[in-house]
Amino acid sequence: MPKFKKFISFACLLLTDMLALLSSFLLAHLLRSQVIPKFTSVFKYAPVPLEVQLKYGFLFGALIVIFVFSLEKLYTKRFSFWDEVKHLYRGLVFSFVLLMLFVFLSRGYTQFSRVVIISAWILSLLLFPLFRRTAKIMLVRLNLWKKKVLILGTDETARALAKGIRSNPTIGYEIMGFLSTDKSELGKPLLDDLKVIGEVAQVENWDPGSGPLDIIISLPEIDQQTMIELIETSEKVAETIKIVPRIGNIFTLGVDVETFGDVLSLSVARNLVKPWNITIKRVIETVLTALLMILFSPFLLIIALAIRADSRGPALFFQDRLGENGHKFKLIKFRSMYENGDAKLQEYLEGNAEAKREWREFQKLRNHDPRVTRVGKFLRKYSLDELPQLINVLRGNMALVGPRPYLPREKDEIGKSYDLILRVKPGITGLWQVSGRNILPFKQRLLLDEYYIRNWSLWMDLVILIKSVKVFVSREGAF
Repeated sequence: MPKFKKFISFACLLLTDMLALLSSFLLAHLLRSQVIPKFTSVFKYAPVPLEVQLKYGFLFGALIVIFVFSLEKLYTKRFSFWDEVKHLYRGLVFSFVLLMLFVFLSRGYTQFSRVVIISAWILSLLLFPLFRRTAKIMLVRLNLWKKKVLILGTDETARALAKGIRSNPTIGYEIMGFLSTDKSELGKPLLDDLKVIGEVAQVENWDPGSGPLDIIISLPEIDQQTMIELIETSEKVAETIKIVPRIGNIFTLGVDVETFGDVLSLSVARNLVKPWNITIKRVIETVLTALLMILFSPFLLIIALAIRADSRGPALFFQDRLGENGHKFKLIKFRSMYENGDAKLQEYLEGNAEAKREWREFQKLRNHDPRVTRVGKFLRKYSLDELPQLINVLRGNMALVGPRPYLPREKDEIGKSYDLILRVKPGITGLWQVSGRNILPFKQRLLLDEYYIRNWSLWMDLVILIKSVKVFVSREGAF
């Protein structure tokens, strides 16, 4: 039965990819034959007939896509959604480059329309992730893509791992529970309905029931020899074993695996500290910010007028923040508080012990903040008070995406993370904002900022910007 499910899942994913590719070519041909000629006379000649284009373009494209996607392990490995999109994009770029090379080398220009092929490639970047996500959701619901997983460990990283799995349903993992090294933790709930269901020492006797089992080991404190023995024991019941290393909660994507003879080593990166990466990021963000300033300028004026009409004081608020290399700069926001906000806060905290505790942990008040005006509540709800920070980006004080812009008084709390986090420009948005925002404890924000700096890539920035739009719409973590 497990082999049958694997075969069905593979066949469904393969069929889904072919449907996505076919849809891309059909839409591309429609654009070339019906839409584009209405707007330009550049293409005077009729396009290659659809049946010819499908016979040569789609047919060869399908064979190439299957081959490249197999190399990317897109039919065998379980990815989170954005990781899968990254592999899909890489595979599609390579596939269509090979297809264009095939067109050139075969000199089969009469059998291909280059406009259709390029248009199909652009459309495929949208259709493939959409088709794949839909297919995997259906496979999970039909219990064909599901696979049981057991987490060995109960620490903070193990819980974060479970959260990550549950937030990515297309991975298909069904968490059975946690195994602990501490017998006293049996039955202890760690995440919603997930509990400690056994001891790590009992793993070799574990019966997953029907279907294969994967095991993820998150036990950073055990020694090397014990880990080897645990892996050997786990192999008796698990199909796949994954190990979360001691540094797994920070460095994951930025780690390169190298071997020196028979010795394995991990190379820890600091991607956003490298000058070339900084330059590329700066150029792209400056152009994008300039376009956003032009687009949002009417809204900025309307918001400024609303603030002035609602309460006494200027529309803009300037606040000292820690910037690149620890230098202070003036962060610009729309004013969302009363001018005497600090006095109001102090008075409120002195009379409310729970609010005082919450302020000490989060440096925020989630339920009621006496400093915030009526218009300010609306602006904060939708993060509109952050828009003037686009000016900071153009000035060079900030980036569109980056670590949180910390307050000078938070310097001591940043602690040992200070030297790394303050090496780069802070961002209007970042991992901290799309991963829980104000709900996150201060220490968790620091971990996310370190993770971002070490693992930075243009792809990560793009994903964060897309997720920021979702956070803006859903108002997740806003208060």
